[in-house]
Amino acid sequence: MNRKIRWGYMGAGRIAGWFATGMSVLEDAELYAIASRTLEKGENFAKEYGFTKAYGSYDEMLKDSKVDIVYVATPVAEHYSCVKKCFEAGKHVLCEKVLTVNAAQAMELIEMAREKNLFFMEAAWTKCQPVFLKIKEWVESGLIGEVKGIDACFYTLAGEGHRLYKHELAGGALLDLGFYPVMYACAMMGHEPKRILSHTIMGEKRVDYLDSIVLEYEDGRFAHLSCGLGPERRVSAYILGTKGRISINDEFFFQATKVTAYDFDNRVLAEFDGPFLKNGYEFEAIEAMECLRAGLKESPKVPLMDTLAVLKILDTCRENAGFRYDFEV
Repeated sequence: MNRKIRWGYMGAGRIAGWFATGMSVLEDAELYAIASRTLEKGENFAKEYGFTKAYGSYDEMLKDSKVDIVYVATPVAEHYSCVKKCFEAGKHVLCEKVLTVNAAQAMELIEMAREKNLFFMEAAWTKCQPVFLKIKEWVESGLIGEVKGIDACFYTLAGEGHRLYKHELAGGALLDLGFYPVMYACAMMGHEPKRILSHTIMGEKRVDYLDSIVLEYEDGRFAHLSCGLGPERRVSAYILGTKGRISINDEFFFQATKVTAYDFDNRVLAEFDGPFLKNGYEFEAIEAMECLRAGLKESPKVPLMDTLAVLKILDTCRENAGFRYDFEV
């Protein structure tokens, strides 16, 4: 494709607005169509972010032959059905994280994408950002030696009425917040821990309020991860290697714009500044479009099997707690 790539959005909520803001700086992308459950909401979103067309239903937008790729920004509980609709309509897809509520749904969609020869990617925005890619490069090059341990947490401010308290929307801490520490640890230590230990505290809203996860690897290596619905935000990550360490506390680790690696005398081993072009969401759009222009069906930065592996770990954590959503198939 030499022309601009025309994007269609499914869902006109807050995260769709963030993504549209990020894409606003990309000259090779066109904010073409927005589909919402009501035409009024779609038209308001289109006006605010500069979309060419607005639709009052997802099916209507999917009939538009000018849409090159669909960004699915609906609630997690709807990802499976929405992505399936896109594939049935022959559309490439970038779907918000987590991809689906469980690995079985994800595997079905991955197989469908491959069968129909369509591009499919989870919108794991962190994995496309400069700082994350630099840390991964440092780890793979041995800058801090062999990674022995990771400690990462994500607690969010969740007051009365917060969407994460809604069982019917696949609420809870694990899928929305725990995804980040688990994804990060897997990217740095491997996607197949030898053992997964987890503890979950369920709340009165029938979703998980607090989760603690330990991923155990060979040679005593481990990742200690946690997430929860709290009265304040608390987000940090610490990576310990045999030659040094990396700590991200000044910024949220999943959207950091700078990072420094230190040895055990606190001498700087390396430092990196990776500012956003806009708000950080633009990098996943760039990756998706580069893949489309290259004819790739999945992203080398966000491989589908890595996405699936993270979902399997999250599945295990929920199985350990006996936690399933009413709508799961």
